[in-house]
Amino acid sequence: MGTLQKNMKVLLIDPPHRLFPGLRMWAPSFGLLQLAAYLEREGVEVKVVDATTLQHPWRDLASLVSASKAEIIGITCSATSLSPEAIQTLYLCRRLSPQSVIVAGGSHFTLMAETILQEVKELDYIVLGEGEIVFSRLLKKLWSGEDGKDAQGVAYRDNGKIIRNGRGPTISSLDSLPLPAYHLINMESEAYYWHGMGRRAFGLSTSRGCGDRCAYCSETRFWEGIWRGRGGKKVVEEISFLYHQHGKSLFVFNENTFNWSRRRMEEFLDELGKSGLRIHFWFQSRIKDILRDEDLIPEMKRLGLYEVMLGIESIHPNVLDRYEKRQSREMAQKAIDILRKNDIMVMANIMFGDWEDSEETLKEVFRFVKRQSDFLVLTMTTPLPGTRYFEEAERLGRIREQDFGKYDFMHPVMDTKFLSSEEVHRLQQSYLKKYYTQPKILLGGFFNPNPFKRMAYRLILRYVWENATKRPWKQPNLDDRFGVTSSEFNILTKEI
Repeated sequence: MGTLQKNMKVLLIDPPHRLFPGLRMWAPSFGLLQLAAYLEREGVEVKVVDATTLQHPWRDLASLVSASKAEIIGITCSATSLSPEAIQTLYLCRRLSPQSVIVAGGSHFTLMAETILQEVKELDYIVLGEGEIVFSRLLKKLWSGEDGKDAQGVAYRDNGKIIRNGRGPTISSLDSLPLPAYHLINMESEAYYWHGMGRRAFGLSTSRGCGDRCAYCSETRFWEGIWRGRGGKKVVEEISFLYHQHGKSLFVFNENTFNWSRRRMEEFLDELGKSGLRIHFWFQSRIKDILRDEDLIPEMKRLGLYEVMLGIESIHPNVLDRYEKRQSREMAQKAIDILRKNDIMVMANIMFGDWEDSEETLKEVFRFVKRQSDFLVLTMTTPLPGTRYFEEAERLGRIREQDFGKYDFMHPVMDTKFLSSEEVHRLQQSYLKKYYTQPKILLGGFFNPNPFKRMAYRLILRYVWENATKRPWKQPNLDDRFGVTSSEFNILTKEI
């Protein structure tokens, strides 16, 4: 394609966000760092702002935008629950940098492109789907004096009409991408201190998409039902870089299923073994992939795997059918048995709140996971915009919550056939309390022989203590500009 103009200034922003109190940490936007590295390779001058890491997120972001003099501002939104702050950032950027072309990207903007462009006049373009090729081609057109409206893979307004130029080309091999631009962020930021795991912990994203067709999953829609991953050798190269340059040795693979490809998993294990790196890691997996890779699990354990987040979701056949999950209670049981046999912690991920769910279905799945999981993630079934699940729930009038900021799988969003959304929330909280006040967990924070279980259970003890003393955790940099109101926004922009 040729390089872009070297003096083009591009500012990429991940907006300020509230940290989830349960984790109390933040991970940089992997998509934004990968895009930044790609643009740098194309000769573009790029700055990245991870605003959640700033001391005063909104005020500092406003100052940075005003001072940037950027021709192009790119804003990401990777999840529905993060969208209110992303929209607020669009308004902020337009007010403080009126000369800039503002481009949005990420899964939420892609799946909600028409609605957002109709409602947010401050936005110029949305990159649809994968960003590297599309965004760089859009920059080249804009810098050459074109308006960019014929660029493949973007959406925009034209005289009030929303135009979508289809999806752009995807990268055939993720191994062709450069290392994410870690040098453009402050890797020592307190926000990246993983609660309970320390500074040695860090998240990675080594693949894109998923080949499953789960009805509730926005990732399936965004990546069009296709999985692609970097090769095992490239994954180990990135781990080695983070290990030697930044002292990271505990890795969390932030992707739907790290072991989708057996071939990649075999290569990863081979390369990790040859590297001599002494690390620990955990990942999320589909049940069927654990069953398929049973013979590889001992080697995973030997090389540092200590926990797997297992996508159980439910054991009720009607609910699994509605989720379009091709699995069963028997399959879940066998996967759990495999992990426990290899002394690998089981983090059971279940969802509650489908139309077919009742208190009995929750009780049934709770009993199933209580006795044989080491950690429980009990989320609420959430109809994410752009999914078939959302379309059905909206058509049938089941959605009770319109604030996208609460679409974080922890707030009640819709009723079930048997329960109101409030009752769903009450039951979820009740069963989480039942699980995490078990003696094995309360005592395990001190006496469990497994250091990783002690680490996890001590976190729970901290939550229990804070709840008992009515001293909830507060985000350190949560200044009064978070969740900016209209009047505060006007004051904020006038201060600059």
